[in-house]
Amino acid sequence: MKILEIDYTTKIEFSAPVNDHYFMLRCVPSSRDGQAVISRNLSITPETPLVTSRDIFGNISYQGRIDFPHTEFAFHSTAEVIVDRKKGCRDVCYPLYKYNTPLTAASREMREFLRSLFAGTPLYDDVAEKKLLPVNFPEAAEILRQGIFRLITYTPGSSNVKTTAQEAFSARRGVCQDYSHIFCSLCREAGIPSRYVAGTSKGEGSTHAWSEYFVPENGVIPANGAALQGRWFGVDCTRNKNTDDTYVILSSGRDYLDCKVDGGIFRGAADQKMTIFVKTQEKEIQKNQEQRPVRPVKSLDDHIKDIKLKNQQQQM
Repeated sequence: MKILEIDYTTKIEFSAPVNDHYFMLRCVPSSRDGQAVISRNLSITPETPLVTSRDIFGNISYQGRIDFPHTEFAFHSTAEVIVDRKKGCRDVCYPLYKYNTPLTAASREMREFLRSLFAGTPLYDDVAEKKLLPVNFPEAAEILRQGIFRLITYTPGSSNVKTTAQEAFSARRGVCQDYSHIFCSLCREAGIPSRYVAGTSKGEGSTHAWSEYFVPENGVIPANGAALQGRWFGVDCTRNKNTDDTYVILSSGRDYLDCKVDGGIFRGAADQKMTIFVKTQEKEIQKNQEQRPVRPVKSLDDHIKDIKLKNQQQQM
């Protein structure tokens, strides 16, 4: 278990005044299994009223409108989060996570690559026929993670938000968004439900993206459209590792578009220059001066209950 502090700033400069600026942000973490928000704050420049809601995927979103001319838009969010996901994240899996989207659709070349990764393993036939048993999902995810990491070269600026999994796979290069799209695509092609995750990880720079695959509690993925109870496990193909307690989720969904951190539309003919800086650091827990006995560490569920009681007005 770790306590992480996040400081996230995005600034957009317009080359000319813009107006009627509608925006939606998913830039603040929410409490979910595996992470509990102790505190969070969001400020917008220029100041404007915000409407807070949860989208269909359970992500917190902030929506607003700036109805006067402005040449700059910025938001600054801070949060303190307890993270403990050693056993994955308990959450529902809906049928939509079993199917690819336009951004994650697999090409023939990708399907051939999928089969080649499992050639010579006991999982080959089940992967090829999408009949892989959930008990084998972690092993399959490990093979996929390592295969994608070996194939794709991390290349900043080689793709954009519209780049599909097929395009990044064909180019053999991309950024974290592309690694995540490719992993989700191949998981779904193998019959493993998966989702795209946007968030932050320990360090400085920008936001990050990774993937999660689902393992049902009863060990069965039914053919019908029933929602399933189980656990999600994080995979960071960009760094060739499984996620740990240094990762904080901002949003999750089928692909990048479901998790877009910031988006909007405005009136005016202007170019945009965006600057992003994110710092995620581990909070040091200092001992008190009297060296009193340390109280037993509460479970994450207990922390969440306490936080909800103390900050009920902040839980959306």
